[in-house]
Amino acid sequence: MLRPFLCALVLGAASASLWAAPPTPAERFRLTPALLDRMEAVQAASQAIAHDSEDQDVDAQSEEELARALEADPRIRSLLAQHKITSTDYASAVFAAIHAGTFLAMESAARKKDLAAALASFTPEQRANIEVLRSRKK
Repeated sequence: MLRPFLCALVLGAASASLWAAPPTPAERFRLTPALLDRMEAVQAASQAIAHDSEDQDVDAQSEEELARALEADPRIRSLLAQHKITSTDYASAVFAAIHAGTFLAMESAARKKDLAAALASFTPEQRANIEVLRSRKK
């Protein structure tokens, strides 16, 4: 009788720790074309949501803050679930995309030596994210 209870308790604690896991740091998050497609679909669908006069833009300074803000809005939480994206993955992807996009925006104005130094300081994931965004330029 005690054994099933203990198993349930351990499984419950393990699943709770998974839910509370912090987002992957943006510098280690890997963007994919499929994820970016799903994010664009969420963005398009979110514009169809009627905004209350009380709604305000989120000014998140970290992945954790953005993930909490996304989770706090049941409409956004539902959209993310429909597109099979967790709030933590969405938040990490936003910050990773901003970083890669900023590099691409500055690329044409920077000297080649400075670009090479910047790229050398980036993680492999950041360099890959730049290439994913570069391939999506329209």
